[in-house]
Amino acid sequence: MEAKLKLKTPDEAEVVYYEAFLHCDSEVMAALWAAGDVICVHPGSGAIVGHAKVLRSWQHIFNDAQRPVLTFSVVKRTLHETLAVHLVAEAFETGDSSPTIVLATNVYQKFDQGWLMIEHHGSLVQTGAQGQTLQ
Repeated sequence: MEAKLKLKTPDEAEVVYYEAFLHCDSEVMAALWAAGDVICVHPGSGAIVGHAKVLRSWQHIFNDAQRPVLTFSVVKRTLHETLAVHLVAEAFETGDSSPTIVLATNVYQKFDQGWLMIEHHGSLVQTGAQGQTLQ
């Protein structure tokens, strides 16, 4: 059974998204995504379109993963009345000296029941030999 969420702001939706990710919580992740033609691109994958397919992709990730060690920071926020776009830097601890960095674009839309995710696109950041981000 899916959890019911009533998220009042896109920032609140962002926190719920990363909490669900950190805890490998399929139920909360499912409640966060809007119904319909949502889209998700995990690092290294193609576009996954549609609510059911997106949720299956997260279930697959959560079933095969240990809980990640992840920190995130919002690099840029763009907010309009019913649409919010966040550019987020995600740092995954891998046991190496430097974390793996993913840049993600998270898009939230305001519905009658609150803010829900409609798009997520994650992309690995290329780094140089000494962990410096290439520009």
